[in-house]
Amino acid sequence: MTLISKMQAVEHDLNHEMILLRRRMLGYTQAQVADSLGVSQGFLSKLEQGLKEIDEPLLDKLCDVLKCRRSFFAHSERIYGAPLSTHPMFRKHASVGQKVLDKLLADVNARIAHFRLMLSGLEIQPDFPLPQYDLDDLPKGAVQAAQYVRRAWQLPDGPIPNLTVLCERAGCLVFACDMSEAKIDGISYRIAGLPPLIFLNKDLPGDRWRFTLAHELGHLVMHAYPNPDMEDQANEFASELLMPEKDIGRDLRNIDLARAGMLKPIWKVSMGALLVRAKRLQKITEGQSTYLWRTMSMLGYRTAEPVELSIPRERTTLVPSVFEHYKGQLEYNEEEISELLGLYPEDVPQLYELTNWKHRLQLVEGRQAAKPLRLA
Repeated sequence: MTLISKMQAVEHDLNHEMILLRRRMLGYTQAQVADSLGVSQGFLSKLEQGLKEIDEPLLDKLCDVLKCRRSFFAHSERIYGAPLSTHPMFRKHASVGQKVLDKLLADVNARIAHFRLMLSGLEIQPDFPLPQYDLDDLPKGAVQAAQYVRRAWQLPDGPIPNLTVLCERAGCLVFACDMSEAKIDGISYRIAGLPPLIFLNKDLPGDRWRFTLAHELGHLVMHAYPNPDMEDQANEFASELLMPEKDIGRDLRNIDLARAGMLKPIWKVSMGALLVRAKRLQKITEGQSTYLWRTMSMLGYRTAEPVELSIPRERTTLVPSVFEHYKGQLEYNEEEISELLGLYPEDVPQLYELTNWKHRLQLVEGRQAAKPLRLA
């Protein structure tokens, strides 16, 4: 039985939570959807909670209103809330409104449901380990954790050319999402039965994308449980991972903005991150730091650093490879993949940035595959 026929076989077992999820993905209120369906808001509320059944005509109408297929509502995945690391961030940005945060989490949950299903047809075989550390066991804390990750990945000294590919080769799924309205750069999850998941704001500039990715990697590596210092620890991890003290320390001594601009394309981090690193490593004084940040503000660099120094955003490769594996090795066409996900064909590439598919990672088809399948 194919995955699509499995989905069709369970369509009568409607997962009512997926109605709520899809509504929130589109940013619709209960009142808006209920009005479009011609039912009361109370009826829709009970439907989303599984307290009401839905007949065939109303289900068809619901699909039209929520712009999806019936198979979307058959996904059995539970709905996840904000990860532990982002609860303080969500409170900080609560001014954007709960509706915006709900929309973001719904978007994330849809990807989780999709890839739970898609990965049941193949297995990711990482090239590198993704270790986990208890900071209580590391005398130097987050700095030491970052150093250990670089060792585990056998990285050479100096800058990391492409952090996104490294994280994917360590088995992480990296998704580019629309997070700008929520004013959030990234979130990450460890969910049983799935690879580590990292969701990043697709609109981030390249330098900020890399630092946010390193930050979320730090959470995955260090934080099985929350603690009050976890955001600072993740930032410290990211700084050491991207800018190891032993490699960059000399370059940061008495740094000015001209040198920060010169170092930015080498280390692929922002000028601001270089200044923070210099202050943290005591390569500049408090007074020098204050002067440099004041100058950054006067030049408008705290809002947007010079365009000519922009770092291209790294592109994800593993997620597109999964889709290409379905199309190539499993012989699914775009219509069948869309049916599998419960979406319209035109929505899939937009959701998963599939305009330029690159196939670089090793995938193993099924658990009974005789040998690994490498997509070059």
